Amino acid sequence: MSKNGFRPSAPTIVARRRFLQSAAAALGGVMMVPMAGGLMPSRAFALDRVVHQLGWIKSIQFGGHFAAIEHGYFEEEGIEAEFLAGGPNSPNNAMLVSTGQATTTDSDVEGTIRSRAGGFPVKAFGAIMQKAPGAIMSLSSNPIRELGDMPGKTIAIPSGLREQIDGLLTGAGLDAGSVRYVPVGTDPGILAAGQVDGYYGWATNQGVMLRVRGIDIEIAYMNDLGLPGYAGVLVATDETIETQADLLVRWLRAEIRGWQWHLANPEAMATLMVDKYGQRGLDPVAQREESLLMSEFVATGDAAENGLLWINPDVFQAGIDFLIAAGDLEPGQFGIDDVMTQALIAEAHASLG
Repeated sequence: MSKNGFRPSAPTIVARRRFLQSAAAALGGVMMVPMAGGLMPSRAFALDRVVHQLGWIKSIQFGGHFAAIEHGYFEEEGIEAEFLAGGPNSPNNAMLVSTGQATTTDSDVEGTIRSRAGGFPVKAFGAIMQKAPGAIMSLSSNPIRELGDMPGKTIAIPSGLREQIDGLLTGAGLDAGSVRYVPVGTDPGILAAGQVDGYYGWATNQGVMLRVRGIDIEIAYMNDLGLPGYAGVLVATDETIETQADLLVRWLRAEIRGWQWHLANPEAMATLMVDKYGQRGLDPVAQREESLLMSEFVATGDAAENGLLWINPDVFQAGIDFLIAAGDLEPGQFGIDDVMTQALIAEAHASLG
């Protein structure tokens, strides 16, 4: 079976044996004793707890996490997994991980590098979305398809993205000062109403919201405009990566299987998020449409060749180079090994077989 193929939802004999062996080793052995009705463990064992701080609310963009809970993949790896909701007013996720309030979190390539530059000892060890869905969206009647379409336009973006867009425009020889920026909210209605010419959001989220409303839009992905990176970059501290590598590898194995199930069952996953795992009030139609799009972002690029959640050092080097060119990093300030490691995801795939 290829590494990026879908595994069956039922656990294999090998996976069960691996789990029992690892659990027994961690506890010095768990003996099975005969009881009425079959074998029962002589004593209970505790699962290793992993707390992941999400970068946004619980919705379909995190479906693979919850598929792994639903189908017992974390338990089979001896893990109790907890996912904490994020949101627009959440504190800095790198800080939460650095202070031990969470074991792992998600970011993007640039965010991971900036966190490191800000003094947080974190690095990436996997990436869910191989293509970042962040994009400038516009009405088809007034399209923004490339950097050259931006001068003279009003664009709603997060404040932290302005420097990057200005850098891209300047690098392309365009007048960055001619672009008017306004704050962005989570509802793209301001684009639909014509109050702005462009709106930054995720094509899998706000883009779906607009299309579900019957609005024709153009999508210019930041990746295609020149900003390199993944989305859903999995991040932990140096200490966690060094001292709990086995735990993170087991967590990644469960994650890989969870995302495989999500991609193989997008409509069922959307139903699970709306009915059981997601924030209250999720739009079932939008969640379904977004779920159907996930394979275009998760099972592509490096993941199509090497397996889901893969990370490539070249992508992080491009991120470092971009920030140096923007004047936000000093040349030589960071090397690849400071901001990412490929070792854990490689081991997770190798041990999955």
